[in-house]
Amino acid sequence: MRTRLNQAWALAAVLLASATASSPLHAADLPPPPLPQVYDQPPLPDQNVFEGWWLGGTVGGATVNYDLAPVGGSADTSGVLGGVVGGYSWQSGPFVVGLEGDIMAADINGSGAFNSGLNRVNPNIDAMADLRLRAGVTVTPQVLVFATFGGAWANADLPVKGPGGGPGSADLFGWSVGGGAEVALSPNWAARFDYQFTDFESETIKYPGGTLKLDPDANTYRGSLIYRF
Repeated sequence: MRTRLNQAWALAAVLLASATASSPLHAADLPPPPLPQVYDQPPLPDQNVFEGWWLGGTVGGATVNYDLAPVGGSADTSGVLGGVVGGYSWQSGPFVVGLEGDIMAADINGSGAFNSGLNRVNPNIDAMADLRLRAGVTVTPQVLVFATFGGAWANADLPVKGPGGGPGSADLFGWSVGGGAEVALSPNWAARFDYQFTDFESETIKYPGGTLKLDPDANTYRGSLIYRF
C-alpha cells in the first residue's frame, strides 16, 4: 500500500515538472507596463499680441529750448507731463504698424534773458498733444521696438518781464520723431518707454515794446502702462 502511494506521489511530481517545463514564464511574456500619460502641450503664445485697440496712462519729463530772435540768446525750460495715450496697431508676423496719439497736461517752465539782461522771457507749456504713425518689429513675441513720426501741438504762455514786456501766449505746432520699446506683460497689459524729439515752428509774439520771435525744440521721455482690448 505504501509503495503504491509513493509511486503516485512520484508520478504527480513528474507531471507537474513536465507541465512547468513546457510553459516557462519569461519576463517577455509579461504585459508591458502602462505608458506615462501624455498631457496636452500648453498653447503657444499669441504671435499677434500687439494687434488691436489699446489705451493707457503716460507720465514723464521734458526739456524745451527756445531760441530768441532777433535779440539773440535762448530760454531753457524743463518739467513734467502726464496724460493718456492710445491707438490701434496691426501686426503681420514680426511687423507692427499703427496710429497713435496722446494728450497731456504739462508743467514745463524756465526763463531766458535778453536785451543785455534788461528783459526776461518766462515760457511755460501747460498742455501737449500729438498724433503719430508707429512702425516696429518684435525681437521676441512679447517685446516690440518701434519708431514714430507725426505732428505735435503745445499751448505755451510766453510772458516777458522788463521794459516793453507784457503777457503773451501761443499755440505751437510742429513735427515729431521718436522711438521706444513695448513689453507685453500679459495678453492685455503692456509696459512701454519712448523718447520723442519735437521741432515746433517759430512764433513771433508782439509785446508793447516790440516783437520777439521764439523757436522752440522739445525732448520728452515717457513711461506708459497700457491696456489692450
